[in-house]
This record gives sequence, C-alpha cells and structure tokens, in this order.
Amino acid sequence: MEKNTTYTEVINSFHSTFQDKVIIPEGLEKVWFLKAVGKYSFEIDSINFDEELNEFDSKLKRYTIDTLGLMMKKFYQERELSKVNKRISIVSKDLSIDGSNGSKPATLNELEKVSEELDEMIYKQTPSAYD
Repeated sequence: MEKNTTYTEVINSFHSTFQDKVIIPEGLEKVWFLKAVGKYSFEIDSINFDEELNEFDSKLKRYTIDTLGLMMKKFYQERELSKVNKRISIVSKDLSIDGSNGSKPATLNELEKVSEELDEMIYKQTPSAYD
C-alpha cells in the first residue's frame, strides 16, 4: 500500500528550488503551503490535506508535489520583490542612491521565470473543456 504524501515531501520540493540554503520561518512556510494547497484545489483539482496528521489523504503524483513546491516558491519570490522594493532609493539630478544594489531587476526576473514555469505546469494539469 502506498503511503499518503506528507507536508515534508512538499517542503523538500520547495527547498530544492534554491541553490543556497535560505532560512525561512516555519510558520511562514506553512502559510505558503496552505495557500498553495488552496490554489491547487481551486484552479486544478481538489486535494485534501489533514493539518493534524500533516499529510494528504492520498499519494500525490510527483508533478503535483512539484507544482505545490513551485507555488510556494512564487509566494517566496513575491515576498522577496516586496522586500527589495521597500529598500531606500533616492534619486536626484546630481545624486543617485539605491539601497537595493541593483537586486530589483534580478528579483523581478526570478519572479517572472517562476511565474511562467508555474503557469505552464498549471496549464498542463487543467482539464480541457472536452473532458
């Protein structure tokens, strides 16, 4: 008998999207996870997660696990872009000080890349109107 997919399996998929180890508060990861489950259930197919057992009610396909992980990555990237946007930026005729050290374009590009990949994954899993 196959074991049900666990919260940890999705978190591991999410963490595999980073080259360097990033420390993220566990509570924030859980919020992103639950948002991903809700988004997946609404946009693609219903999945059920038991918060007490920290597992789904079935064995999820690998592609579903990776989709949830990428949804979490998108939430992470949106937060990173927000953080970069809040850094001080002063521009005048004679002086330009940018507290983001040019990281805004890189962060925005990463968010756009993740969004495109996620949109493609969602599209591939969305039932067609002919089904």
